Amino acid sequence: MNHSTFFISRKIFVIALVALVSVFSWTTIASASGAFISSLLNDRILEFEPDDGEFFRVFADNGPLQGPEGTLFDNDENIFVSSCGNNSVLYYDGGFGGLISIIIPSGTGGLGCPTSLLFAPNGDLLVSSFDSDEVLRYNRNTGAFIGVFVSAGSGGLDGPRDMRFGPNGNLYVASENTNEVLEYNRSTGAFVRTLVTSGSGGLDTPSAIFFIPSNLLVASLGTDEILSYNPSTGASQGAFVSAGSGGLDNPECIDFGFDGTGNMFVCSFLTDEILQYSRLDGSFIGVFVPASGGSLDGPVFIAFKEKKGSGSSSCTLASAGTTSTAAIPALILFAPILFVAMRRTLRA
Repeated sequence: MNHSTFFISRKIFVIALVALVSVFSWTTIASASGAFISSLLNDRILEFEPDDGEFFRVFADNGPLQGPEGTLFDNDENIFVSSCGNNSVLYYDGGFGGLISIIIPSGTGGLGCPTSLLFAPNGDLLVSSFDSDEVLRYNRNTGAFIGVFVSAGSGGLDGPRDMRFGPNGNLYVASENTNEVLEYNRSTGAFVRTLVTSGSGGLDTPSAIFFIPSNLLVASLGTDEILSYNPSTGASQGAFVSAGSGGLDNPECIDFGFDGTGNMFVCSFLTDEILQYSRLDGSFIGVFVPASGGSLDGPVFIAFKEKKGSGSSSCTLASAGTTSTAAIPALILFAPILFVAMRRTLRA
């Protein structure tokens, strides 16, 4: 082989290798993820690095998104977003952030100001309808209305905000306007009982709930606390996060991260911050996302999406075993080119 042929072969090899690296890098970015925060007052979903709270990007912005509240990831790593301002649920690509569809159009099934989203045990999508005091059920793939899961006002439900499945498998709903947490049958949606009675432990406007071992944590919007209750009896166990700790002002969400500590993250609505607290005793650790972070304006919900490998916001080659399926067509396309180029180069 002469020198010109050698350099051409080497050039082909390098081009194919760069193409493969680029594909791996971008598929890694698509699968990499972090903390997704609903910024209610400017109609945005913002994404932050899950380890240090550094702003990454505006994931979704305006358009059909009006008054974002709860978010929910599916098995395809795409994300459902409740759009309270126009009574709809949107569905986004979880990697690059593009809108896939308005999966539940405005008002479908009587939906009014959707807040929280959950998958039912059978896979249906459950949506709390704040304005109609219901929990509605939809087909998660098509958005078709299936029926009412929790009927209007069942058990005194008034202003359903956050929903969680409890340790016993039943559904628990924060009834914001009655200052209660209500329990419903996981299969039928029938009312079971009032777990946390009105105002118990000083509860005022429950905006978020979260179960941890031996505790039901409830965000008390009106008292700037995170309150603790016995998850079986509903008895008050006092404040888990004391009033105003770390500057907490109108707590709107509770979630636990995967930063290696498993600590608690809380939306502080009026200070435009995400605050971090110890998972053990609720003591204040620090500000996770500061008020200036990524134009955050009225945070109401946070959801952590775990990274699949070593992917990050930078263009780096994925670790072994973390290749996205999106890279398979590229492998099929470029592998033969690489093989031929390598053979020609070696023969030189």
